[in-house]
Amino acid sequence: MSDKHSLILSGFLEWLNVPETLQRRFVMWLALFFALLVLILVIDPAGFTPSVTEGMPATKTIRSPRLISFVDENKTKELRAIERERVQPVYEPLPAAEEKMLERFDVFTADLTLFFAEFKKLPTSEPPQNLIASYFPGESLLEPERLIQLRTLRPAQLENLISASRQLLMNMAQKRISQQHLETVRAEIKNSVDSYPENMQFKTIMNALVRNAISINVVEDQKGTRLQREAAARAVQPVVRTFQKGQKIIDEGAIVTADDFAAIKKITEQMQKNKMMSLMGNFLLALLAVVLSLVYLRLEEKSFANDAEQYKLLSVLCLTTLVLARTAHAVGIMFDQPYLSILLTPLPAVALLMTMLLDSRIALFHVFSIGLMMFVVAESNARFVVVSMFGAIAGILAWRSVSRASDVRNLIGSSGIKIGLASSVAVLAFLMLDSDNMPNLQVSEILTRVGFGLLNGILSGILANGVLPYMESAFSLATNSRLLELTDLSQPLLRKLAEEAPGTYQHSIAVATMAEAAANCVNADPLLTKIASYFHDIGKIKRPSYFAENQASENRHDQVTPYMSSLILIGHIRDSLDLGREYNLPERVLSIMSQHHGTTLISYFFEEAKKLKDGDEVNEERFRYPGPKPQTKEAAILMLADSVEAAARTLPQHTHSKVEGLVKRIVEHKLNDENQLDESELTLKDIEKIEQTFVRTLTSMYHGRVDYPGKLSNQLKGAADGNTDQ
Repeated sequence: MSDKHSLILSGFLEWLNVPETLQRRFVMWLALFFALLVLILVIDPAGFTPSVTEGMPATKTIRSPRLISFVDENKTKELRAIERERVQPVYEPLPAAEEKMLERFDVFTADLTLFFAEFKKLPTSEPPQNLIASYFPGESLLEPERLIQLRTLRPAQLENLISASRQLLMNMAQKRISQQHLETVRAEIKNSVDSYPENMQFKTIMNALVRNAISINVVEDQKGTRLQREAAARAVQPVVRTFQKGQKIIDEGAIVTADDFAAIKKITEQMQKNKMMSLMGNFLLALLAVVLSLVYLRLEEKSFANDAEQYKLLSVLCLTTLVLARTAHAVGIMFDQPYLSILLTPLPAVALLMTMLLDSRIALFHVFSIGLMMFVVAESNARFVVVSMFGAIAGILAWRSVSRASDVRNLIGSSGIKIGLASSVAVLAFLMLDSDNMPNLQVSEILTRVGFGLLNGILSGILANGVLPYMESAFSLATNSRLLELTDLSQPLLRKLAEEAPGTYQHSIAVATMAEAAANCVNADPLLTKIASYFHDIGKIKRPSYFAENQASENRHDQVTPYMSSLILIGHIRDSLDLGREYNLPERVLSIMSQHHGTTLISYFFEEAKKLKDGDEVNEERFRYPGPKPQTKEAAILMLADSVEAAARTLPQHTHSKVEGLVKRIVEHKLNDENQLDESELTLKDIEKIEQTFVRTLTSMYHGRVDYPGKLSNQLKGAADGNTDQ
């Protein structure tokens, strides 16, 4: 990759808020996700491998593998040939054709008159061949046998024969006579002669005379004819055949006709030819989907890219949905039941899982994104996609309204029923829109198709309920159900904390109480904040005696240098994260735990180190927590609650004014002096609400009591009479 491209990628990752330490892994996972997405969009598991022979029965029902159109070359050629034949030839007239024909006729008939006069005088016993040869040595318009038949005519009939024949020739010369039409004209001559009022002998001679005398008066312009015929052929639009995805080409057992064989061959060629274009199109579609998803997540959930597990989960859910959607669509096509696909559609179940595991806004955006890609894998079944999306949206909205409730498992089932109701209504709507076919359906068929939608919702709830625990575990996610399990104070890790670091345990419980109350008032996630508070200091289990809340009398820090003390304090963050991962705490909880000290300076040991240096400069960074600063409301609330609760224990009296002053000083220090809240999502109004909540909570936690009288009194003996001895 060039430096320019590396710079662009690095800038994009930085804009996405991907930590530098995670960028390489994030890019690798993103590349894998993108490659698999393209693969799912491109590959058709069924493929198109027809094995047919023209004239033989088809061994299986063959369907179009996709929406495909192609030009039927054979049909197009056939139609163009018909159009060519319809175009009449272009003719050019022969100059003086009629004059030449009549001149030839007149010359012949002049000789014929002389021949007739002499032939009449010739004795019948003398053969006429010599006479015929002398008058007509060359080409003659009458054959010898017809000339011999002239003996039967009278002189008047001969004159009539010549004049009638000439007139008929003149009439015929008005027609267009080409070489191709010459025989047709001669047939017309015969019909005209047959209607002439004379005897058969006369008609036979006249027909022969005119037939031989007639000649063509036009010749075909072959170039002009060819041009006109080509123009007519080009005007014929190519015959385009279109097959929808899943449309039958030929049924099993049907004889494969030449037309069927040509269509199958053409589709096969088209599929091979379009592979590269299809790959590029799906590549661009997948690229657009991934980029838009990342941009949306960056704008909507700025810290999303910090948690690799969440993006892995989102990727897995998207890929799984498309694979199962393609399978469901294929099953519907296989059984010729498009509505069967609705029963098997995975989108509602995945949308429900996405909402539970991630967020309703993220789920809603990606339902539309996945739905658009489902049009690619199921392009001939738009109803399948639309009904799936309606069911998915219903599931998201149903879960969103109950996501804070504690009875998670039962609520998944009720969400599934709502999905089913939405899907069944959508199916019924489509059936009613198909007004031409709905009257032909039996009531049982309508109920079955509507029932598919309802049953899909129920199955979606069951599937989501069954898969949820495995998803939570595999991706270490902080879902409500997982967090509710962690509220149990008998958790092994919390029990261990209570036994080995009881002071830290009590501190954590108090911090959780304060943080949960504060989260509620600023619209943060109170359950997530509470759980993070429970576990935020579990790393102190490794060296409990080095932390003030667990010390009875001896301070272990007196025995080590300030540098070592700072390392021990800073190390409890790393130890907390290690223990949290060992006990499979969700990543979001671990992320908040890692941020709860931000980059705060350990001021006490920093000052102690400066004293040891006698005024020499001390590296401040060695006494700061490594961070990061709080990135979310929940992390910022935990930081403030942790500091305030620890400081509150140093107050000699917990009056409202003293607690309020303490809270304001600590919050002011974190906000302005150390700038620890700069990267969180808290506003100044939120901080004011948090301060008020902390004051109220601490005041109630350290409330006063009326002392018990007599033996149960906490007053020192003799206090009433001045004796302080006990």
